Amino acid sequence: MSITDGTDVLRYRATGTTTGSARRLSDGEEATLPVLPRKVLVTETIPVTVRGGEQRTVILEKLLESKQKGSSAIQNESLAIQAVSNPAWYAVMALPYLMERNDESVDALFYRLYANAYAKHLVTSDPRIEKIFEQWRGTNTLKSQLENNEVLVKTLLAETPWVRDATSETEARARVANLFDESRVRSEVSSAIERLQSLRNPDGGWPWFPGGRSSDTITLSIVSGFGRLRANGVNIDMTLPQSTLPWIDARLIEEKRLAQQRQERARKAGNLALASEPVLTQLGVFALYARSFFLADAPPAGEAAEAHAWCMRVGQKSWTELSHNRSQGQLAIALFRGGERVTAESIIESLKQRAVGGPRGEQAADRKEDNWQGMWWRNRHPMWWSWAQAPIETQSLMIEAFDEIVGDTESVEAMKAWLVQQKRTSRWPGSPATANAVGVLLGRGDDLLGDSSLVEVTVGGESIKPGENGASKVEAGTGFFENRFVRREITPSMAEITFQKAEGGGLAFGGVHWQYLDHIENVEASGRDELAVTKELFIRTMTKSGPVLEPVVALEKVGVGEELVVRLKITSDRTYEFLELTDHRPCVTEPMDVLSGWRWADGVGWYQVTRDASTQFFFEQLPQGTHVLEYSLRVAHRGQSSSGFATIRSRYAPEFSARSQSLSLSTQ
Repeated sequence: MSITDGTDVLRYRATGTTTGSARRLSDGEEATLPVLPRKVLVTETIPVTVRGGEQRTVILEKLLESKQKGSSAIQNESLAIQAVSNPAWYAVMALPYLMERNDESVDALFYRLYANAYAKHLVTSDPRIEKIFEQWRGTNTLKSQLENNEVLVKTLLAETPWVRDATSETEARARVANLFDESRVRSEVSSAIERLQSLRNPDGGWPWFPGGRSSDTITLSIVSGFGRLRANGVNIDMTLPQSTLPWIDARLIEEKRLAQQRQERARKAGNLALASEPVLTQLGVFALYARSFFLADAPPAGEAAEAHAWCMRVGQKSWTELSHNRSQGQLAIALFRGGERVTAESIIESLKQRAVGGPRGEQAADRKEDNWQGMWWRNRHPMWWSWAQAPIETQSLMIEAFDEIVGDTESVEAMKAWLVQQKRTSRWPGSPATANAVGVLLGRGDDLLGDSSLVEVTVGGESIKPGENGASKVEAGTGFFENRFVRREITPSMAEITFQKAEGGGLAFGGVHWQYLDHIENVEASGRDELAVTKELFIRTMTKSGPVLEPVVALEKVGVGEELVVRLKITSDRTYEFLELTDHRPCVTEPMDVLSGWRWADGVGWYQVTRDASTQFFFEQLPQGTHVLEYSLRVAHRGQSSSGFATIRSRYAPEFSARSQSLSLSTQ
């Protein structure tokens, strides 16, 4: 049977009649069969990162090749080109998240105070911010990224498990006007300070939740948070953190006493290395760092001064023994503020040598220019996690250290670029991460919000002018604009697209989204270092030793009734949130697991949905690295078909996507 292109359904009619009997009987059945199109919609995406004074050119190879293939080539559907000239404004949009956290924890209360105090500072120091938010009212700017990208990802938000996430994000952004109500902000700050005062324990520290014992981490986070606010120019009453200094001094005295006890035990046990060189704990370093914000206000005295000096000496000698980069950065800041500049600079130099990526032109062998993420640090202990290695908080601390100790502007801007890149593909996780990231992005290094230069985009040699010839107007603040071309407007000459940012401008993002129809057997794998997916088929057979997976080789015949295992391998160079993976199943198979629900494997969770011709996987978060998932199909029909291909894309940033190859499958 030959079916022409464009046929959506087939209607069949079967009738039967008895013969050779006195009574003639007949029966029949009529129904329709859906016909899967031979041509499928394919999406090619390319993410672009461009820095001030630089130019990036991307080429859509298959569109360029279509010039030689003529009328038999692919069928263009749409070409969308987007640019975000100043993504730092997304950091300002994150402030409402801090204000909306309503749980009863003490740290949530402090971060609401942080958001309100910082918002008040931003408005009074930079009137542009309030004006730009006024322009955002009633536009799509304040919508969640999950809602704004619905057209590009071709999946309705309602069909994903993230409707509530999108609603929460949109509602938080919509309430951003509260940031600019001066009387409300003043009242919130005053109320939060009074509440923090009432929740403090008799020993001077704060619990995680009211009524609990004092928490070292919570107390030090609050005191250092106040210190960072003042360091970033925020005018706020320092009475509360200064009254907590005796608690920190007592913590340093205890740090000294316990370290000396460990020395004595090591000496008795014959461990000469530990007996001769004590090492500070992570919390001991954190206490030194928090105390360093207030050395000029209230220097340690008496026993506290002796303990502080002892901890500083130990830190100078044994900083290389600290397990986490964040602790080393905190110690460097504490030493620098305490007058030990040489050791502080040595720590910074060591951290810089261990960084991944770097400023313009540095460590070029370790990165590709078109995949530049900035400057950051890998987790030195990836198999376990503690508060001391939280990535966003660590990066924020490093920016503070490099800026204050050595004034390394290029490294600071490269580190800020990494932070902005993380916001590109995910939300910042939790209040501490958001508070720290907003603080350093807006309070350290260059004035990112002051950059008003637009990305210059050229398509096929012609410049895109925002607001003209179908291009959208420029969005206030972010400098976002896009231009869409459809079907016959798209020509092979548009395959070359250039993004350029003016000298002196900050980081900018771009994205190219090209959609076309092509025969499913012609679909090729696509992916980049940022994100990739591969698809393999296996036959599951039972042996005496148990089930065995045998790979399906191209053109190899698979028997009806056999179990086919689909293995999807995802590789990512960063942590993503809100990833959608769609795997098109072979039409000769039926899914064995049809129930939707959450699945887990190797510490990664996803929501799985079985649809008529595909299976979808929704990842709320996918960590950096390689991840493998499998699901089973049953071969139900004989024939020749395509294995189907898998597509993965970021719902938050659709320019990040990848696709597997489609293979031939024979069943008998």
